[in-house]
Amino acid sequence: MKLIYMADGLFLYRINNRFYVTDQHNNVLKQAKTVGTCDRYVLKVLHSRRAAERIASEKAHQDSNKYLSI
Repeated sequence: MKLIYMADGLFLYRINNRFYVTDQHNNVLKQAKTVGTCDRYVLKVLHSRRAAERIASEKAHQDSNKYLSI
């Protein structure tokens, strides 16, 4: 087992010529024959997390502005 990289709680491993993406609890989220497939999966998950964080932050900012204007 070889760790390729870790990004924000996602781990990409190479095990016996296959690639696996796991979370911090060792749950397998994706497996593939090529590293590119798993890499795209990691990037997609990170992008969706950032988008969700941005939306939540904007909503919190709007809510705080609403209370300040009362």
